[in-house]
Amino acid sequence: MNRRDFLLAGSFMAAGCLLGCRPLPSGTKPLFEHPDSSAPFPVVIHGALGDTRIDRPPQRVVALGAGAEDIALSLGVTPVAIEAHLWGGDEKGYLPWFKEAVLQTRQVLPDTVAMYPELDIEKIIGLKPDLVLAPQSGISPAIFKQLSGFVPVVAYPGRAWLTSVQEQFEIAGAALGRLPQARQVYRLMQEQMAAYRAAYPHLQQYTFAYLNAGRHMVNLWTYVAGDPRVDALTQLGLELAPSVRNLPVRSGSFVAEIGLENADMLADVDIVVSGFLNEQARDAVAAVPLYSAIPAIRNGAYVALTDKTLIMAMSYGTYLSLSWGIPRFMPILLEAAARVPAKMERL
Repeated sequence: MNRRDFLLAGSFMAAGCLLGCRPLPSGTKPLFEHPDSSAPFPVVIHGALGDTRIDRPPQRVVALGAGAEDIALSLGVTPVAIEAHLWGGDEKGYLPWFKEAVLQTRQVLPDTVAMYPELDIEKIIGLKPDLVLAPQSGISPAIFKQLSGFVPVVAYPGRAWLTSVQEQFEIAGAALGRLPQARQVYRLMQEQMAAYRAAYPHLQQYTFAYLNAGRHMVNLWTYVAGDPRVDALTQLGLELAPSVRNLPVRSGSFVAEIGLENADMLADVDIVVSGFLNEQARDAVAAVPLYSAIPAIRNGAYVALTDKTLIMAMSYGTYLSLSWGIPRFMPILLEAAARVPAKMERL
């Protein structure tokens, strides 16, 4: 299942030495390389779809996928265009934290580009970009090849839609020639999340799963580590439940299939988080016996989000989106955590 399908289903959820100096497994390419180590350019970004060489600081950036526009803006680069985020955004496709940040700097909002049902490549060509930034996206090899014919394209380094936020900052920082700034912003984000962990230390005793029940409740999926919405919760102190931690994920996906008939495997989950198109979809799923019998849901330790914008904020996992989303999300999470039975009572 791709990210677009989840959006249409209404269940899209949504310090120190960083990646540049972290040891890599033997035979693994670094995220990027500088042929001239004394200068930020040229830089070669290594990606799953191909390597991209950028010779000079980009001036006209088109940001596609999830979070690229946030990261670019936080590094002082306002894109000339962004993907239109109509699910959770306003009528023009702007998400509120991005729009507010642009307007606060008294800049003009960038243009928006339709990504679905197909990417508006002609519009991108007309914008005359010098970089397409899409490290957290699902662009296909065909689109990568087509766009690369006229502009450098930076896509995902490994699996589509599973580029960690840390990797996104590293890649964007290198591509924009602002690697020190990228590491500083990422460090600030880590400090922000550490402050929440310190404020609510009791969350560290709880396990969670971020579930997607689908529109017609015919299956059950769980988001996996590496997906920003899962990583954001672990940074708040929650632990991804052992039952879902090592489930296999097929190529191009960011979820692992559980199967509704296997919902009883989630007995070790203290808190369930999920997102829905609206209240009607939430209630329809809650009425399915196999789903409502999951212990965390039965106990009321259940975060069932229906605010599309909040779902998007938590799924982006960027500094801008979490600064907007976490204060709105925490009261809901804390209410669910308060309903987890005491550990001794469950022995």
